[in-house]
Amino acid sequence: MTFQQRLILLVTGLVVLAVVAITAALAWTTQGALSARIETDARMAAGLLARAASQARDIPQDVEAMLGERLLSEAALAAHLVALAETTAKQPAKAIADRLKQVAEQGGPDEIWITDNRGRAYLHNVPGPDPLFGQDAKGGPRHSAYTGLLNRSPATLVSDAAVEGGKLMKFAGVAGVDKPRIVQVGADVRRLADIAKKAGADGLIDALLATRAVEAAWLLDRDGRVVARGAVIGESGGGPLSDFGTETARTVALAGGDAVQVAADGGSLLALAPVKLAGAGATTAGAPAVAVVRLPGDEPGVMLRRQLKIGGLLGVFVLGLGGFLSVRFARDQMAPVERLSEAVKAVEAGRFNPFTLNEATERDDEFGRLSRVFRRMAMEATAREETLDAQLLMRGAELETKTEKLAIAEHILEEEQRAARDVQANLLPRQLPVGRDSQYYGALVPAHAVSGDFYDVIELDENRALLVAAGVSGGGVPAAFLMLMVRGAIRELARPDATPAAILTGANDRLCGESPFDGFATAFVAIYDRTTGVVQHAAAGHRGACRILADGTVEPLTEAGGPALGVRKGSPYGEATSVLGQDDALFLCTEGLLRSVDARREPFGEERLVALLQQSRGLSARDRAELVLRSVQAHAGPEGVAGDLVCLVLRRLLPVAEAAETV
Repeated sequence: MTFQQRLILLVTGLVVLAVVAITAALAWTTQGALSARIETDARMAAGLLARAASQARDIPQDVEAMLGERLLSEAALAAHLVALAETTAKQPAKAIADRLKQVAEQGGPDEIWITDNRGRAYLHNVPGPDPLFGQDAKGGPRHSAYTGLLNRSPATLVSDAAVEGGKLMKFAGVAGVDKPRIVQVGADVRRLADIAKKAGADGLIDALLATRAVEAAWLLDRDGRVVARGAVIGESGGGPLSDFGTETARTVALAGGDAVQVAADGGSLLALAPVKLAGAGATTAGAPAVAVVRLPGDEPGVMLRRQLKIGGLLGVFVLGLGGFLSVRFARDQMAPVERLSEAVKAVEAGRFNPFTLNEATERDDEFGRLSRVFRRMAMEATAREETLDAQLLMRGAELETKTEKLAIAEHILEEEQRAARDVQANLLPRQLPVGRDSQYYGALVPAHAVSGDFYDVIELDENRALLVAAGVSGGGVPAAFLMLMVRGAIRELARPDATPAAILTGANDRLCGESPFDGFATAFVAIYDRTTGVVQHAAAGHRGACRILADGTVEPLTEAGGPALGVRKGSPYGEATSVLGQDDALFLCTEGLLRSVDARREPFGEERLVALLQQSRGLSARDRAELVLRSVQAHAGPEGVAGDLVCLVLRRLLPVAEAAETV
């Protein structure tokens, strides 16, 4: 593909990418905003419906209470007026009854009943006989509760609204102010039912649906039964509440609280809010407990498809225009590039003519500067080609000389490493003590570079032997030299009367005073008495020494001792004593075995060593050492071995005579 084609594709692709990115961003933000707005509207609508439902019962009750207070005031006023008319004005009963009818017709109470001291209603505005409160069949059921006013027990009384003679009536009464009597007034409260209906659940849902903000709304009780519902006519969301919505409503009702929950139900969005009812109505069976509203949930998807359609049409238009302009632009800009391409081929062929770039070098843009730079470089390259060829020949000769010197240096280094390994191998004991009461076995697996680890067994007398396992820091010739010093010092100090602590103290002082290298060594020294099985031992910064009992129990032996050799002159060293029983073993190793790592850089470590030795119950000294070495090599692989691998194993056996006696 040519650069011109790439340029056209680049410009066109950038235009398409910009259109797609802008369209996607607008569609995403629009969808997010619409989803957030719908969820907010759902929460608000459910919350408003829940709060309105919690107050729906209070409004009619408050209105009825206010009406009761008004009736009480009218009854009290009527009591005073009757007392004035009878006592002061000396009005006859008929005149007072006519005046009561006039008061009722001019906007007063619908019914007025005034009794004498026996409870007979001799003054009233309702046509008919005079009823006797508490006894008369006509007035008894309605007026029987008011007979206590004759004794001013109570002094006032308000009854609930009830159907009376085809009307919804509410009564209130007071005791007489001048003598024992009952003064009762009543009002037709049919409008209370209208108020309760408008302020009730159906009225609330109708008012909410009138806003066209929701598709449907429900009020459900605690058992999920519908108390009231409503839906916008002609809307797809006008169907019944789904089983999912009903179960979610039960959960919200049981959970209580004030939180509004929003859940997706198919293509719609459900918002559920708990209804908090105050007073006795809160526990009434069938009372609304959850308000549920359903809103259309596909509006963001519709808007997203609309945005994508508009973006697609705009993208097609912009793509066509961008493609046309990019072709024109690419052809105009590619002319000097073609000239440069021909000049490059000419330079490669050795027939470059600087005058072929005159037209390109006259441009004042980047291509013109590039053409001028290229022509100058081409001319300089031609001039320096011969010089470079000569320098290349010289560099080749120098490289051959350095390669020969490097090969000689590598050979010398290999010889030094081989010599150091030979020294290390020759210093190991050629033959370990052999006896019917003990087994010895030592092994050294050298590393790629000499690290200076070694083991040694020195017979102090016919019953005692000195066992040593040591490792030095660093590698190469310095490590081999330190190994010689440590081994020589220990062998020089290994006298029959010596102790492990004295041997380490003397070796440390010599290494601190005579070593020309800045290095140190770790060592474990033990004196073994084969007749008693007693082992005196001391460690100088050394790990890995342990006693293996016949039952497989492994006990570390490196707690007694001191710091590594060569660190601080005059350091004291402690020692400890252990006893090897029948088939017990003493195991010694160096740091290279413990620090060997696997592919995940995890060292072999003391825990793996202890676990492995616990499995070696009943093995000979040789088998036990070889088991450990094989496990370490399998764990680390050829690249993970940290240094020399040294193992020294002593196993105590029962002499033949003692074994015969035990049989």
